[in-house]
Amino acid sequence: MNTLKKTLTKTLFWAVLVSIAMLVTCENNIADNEGDTGDIVIRAFDAPFQGNVEHIYLNIIEVSVHKTVSDSESDTTAQWISLSDVDTTLDFLELVNGEMATLIQTKLDVGHYSQLRLLLGDSSAIVVEGNSYEMKVPSGSQSGIKLNLGFSIESDEITEIYLDFDAERSINKHPREDRYSMQPTFRVFKSVLSGTIAGTVIDTSGVGLQDISVYAVAGDDSVATLTNESGAYKLILLSGAYTVSAAGYEMSSDTIYQAVELNTGDQLTGFDFILE
Repeated sequence: MNTLKKTLTKTLFWAVLVSIAMLVTCENNIADNEGDTGDIVIRAFDAPFQGNVEHIYLNIIEVSVHKTVSDSESDTTAQWISLSDVDTTLDFLELVNGEMATLIQTKLDVGHYSQLRLLLGDSSAIVVEGNSYEMKVPSGSQSGIKLNLGFSIESDEITEIYLDFDAERSINKHPREDRYSMQPTFRVFKSVLSGTIAGTVIDTSGVGLQDISVYAVAGDDSVATLTNESGAYKLILLSGAYTVSAAGYEMSSDTIYQAVELNTGDQLTGFDFILE
């Protein structure tokens, strides 16, 4: 009986020691992680606007992210964390055909984040046929533009996020007034989930055609870009299956691509078009 008691006592003693060691290790890991940071990079580009538009200026005065912090099992707090309050104006018509602008590149505490928010200033404008028009954004400088995107920041790793500004859906011209308004619409996604489709648009003599719209359609969603001066284009897309086509002139029968499979990380080329 004494032997049994000694065995049980010894077993209990070692179990307590192991539990204490595990608790200390967990507390140390939490303490270590509290100061850890990773990198966040946000890059912006545009889906083109149709018409005689020379510039689309979007004035961004602050970029922040939303994080829910658990202080205990029953106490959670939500907070917006500012990444930058630098007054920045981007001309999104320059950010087509694979061109991007780096909006944010900074350190951020490790953890999970659920939203991005853009606060907009009063300098957003559109230039049409040489005339500049101010564009007001309802609540742009108060509640801002909130974009749902769940992402995690890992220690010493880079998280890259793409903001695809859809100018065609964002800007409205009032039919009876010489006035424009804007309700910014973005596609937002992590770069690791995307790929690219590229090619050229030429005429029958082999000359590249500029400012031709190229579309990638998946279901009800359509993404577009414009060809450059040599007729080249590049679409930045989430992975998926797309129908790729070009608009303008008359197309030859072999210039629509059906069910193009784009996997993450793919850089597909050779999707060329001949317009007559």
